[in-house]
Amino acid sequence: MSESSTGDSDTPDSSPADRRRQLQTQFATTELPRHLALFYRTHAEQIRVVTTFVARGIQQDEQVIYIADENETATIATALSDAGLDVDSLQADGQLVLVDSAKIYSNGVFDPKESVDEFRDLAADAVADGYSGLRAAGENSWSLDLDCSFEDVIEFEHRFDEAHPDLPVTALCQYSLEQFTGEDIGKALQTHEAIIYRETLCTNPYYTPPKEAIEYGAPLSNAALLLEQTRDIHRFRDDVERREERLSVVNRVLRHNLRNELNVISGRLEWLEAQGLFDAAAVDHLDTIATAAERLSSLSENARHVDRTLDAREQEPANLNATVEAGVTDARHEYADLSVTIDAGPPDATAADATVQTSVREVIACAATNLSAPTVEVRVEADEQYKTGTVEVVADEGFVSEATMTAFDNDIERSLAHARTLRLWVAQWTIQSMNGRLELGGSPPANRVRLSFPTIETRP
Repeated sequence: MSESSTGDSDTPDSSPADRRRQLQTQFATTELPRHLALFYRTHAEQIRVVTTFVARGIQQDEQVIYIADENETATIATALSDAGLDVDSLQADGQLVLVDSAKIYSNGVFDPKESVDEFRDLAADAVADGYSGLRAAGENSWSLDLDCSFEDVIEFEHRFDEAHPDLPVTALCQYSLEQFTGEDIGKALQTHEAIIYRETLCTNPYYTPPKEAIEYGAPLSNAALLLEQTRDIHRFRDDVERREERLSVVNRVLRHNLRNELNVISGRLEWLEAQGLFDAAAVDHLDTIATAAERLSSLSENARHVDRTLDAREQEPANLNATVEAGVTDARHEYADLSVTIDAGPPDATAADATVQTSVREVIACAATNLSAPTVEVRVEADEQYKTGTVEVVADEGFVSEATMTAFDNDIERSLAHARTLRLWVAQWTIQSMNGRLELGGSPPANRVRLSFPTIETRP
């Protein structure tokens, strides 16, 4: 039987290492909600996900608590060691805690309210001990052995979401599709804002916030859930299709009609000037009109570039130095008078997302657009401990105006009206899409742009 038929992979030719890297990228480039659920069929699938989840928490300086049930704590410790973690040191330091569910529920009783309160206290203790927060992963098979109904588990899930929304905790609840009933899985599905299924992190369209759950009597039965969500998805798709149709019309106007009309205006202006019918003052006015037409045409071309760039994005890890060099090469091809040097980072550093290439290209392009034959230095660094990469683009002159710096500081995209800054916004959007950030430096006009983004550890 192939891996895909067991639910262990979406693609038959996808290796376990590939699936792990893909999940690493998702965890690194996504702002995780506080409450996630893993739905799995095989032990191998479960282990790959939980080790990646735990490793990311360690990298982010969180305290991690793992509650084992169907697996022995020794099994989890071995899996984490195989994933590259120094389990003995982490346990000795208190950053990693592996505990058997039997020790937590030794009296066979589960109280949803008390459990939520315990999580609150554990998160507070983690922060007091100097950690950035608490990360917890629990094998929910413990509930099958206790004298409690699954409704008690669901009550805990709802209480967890409702209590202390600012609590610095990220929790992963694990549900085996082979052990829990379809009805129980349907109920659990409604109580987690994000889920991991077939080793893919997904926003959960079936999630019901606690207030709505109380108002509408959730969790619904599987049939009622599917009917409600079918209606909502239908409305959502209709709305998206209408919006895309309208945007398509607008884009056609901007890309085709506007460009053609601007070409007509520019051609007629050139013809008028060539006739020699106007005095110097009138010619100045014609030149002003021609310059404005050129700016509009440039803005239209930049808008097309933005659309193509954002549509082409693919989420895939890449060697940090290689993806930066690719971005520089792209910029050199576009601007022949550009001079760029690269101060490379660690050779084995891996960017969580190859989108870094696009961001680097767009920043350099912004410098080349605003400066004449600029000299640019690109500095690449990687922090192995915190799994963070940085690329700093430094030009010999300032190329980001004070007005644009203010707009970026306040996250106000009013500068989009200017074609000269549009590509800097593309760099901002693409780096933010991978959970990174863009910062401007230097006295106005700024001559430095710093890109920060997550990196991942690649293992065979």
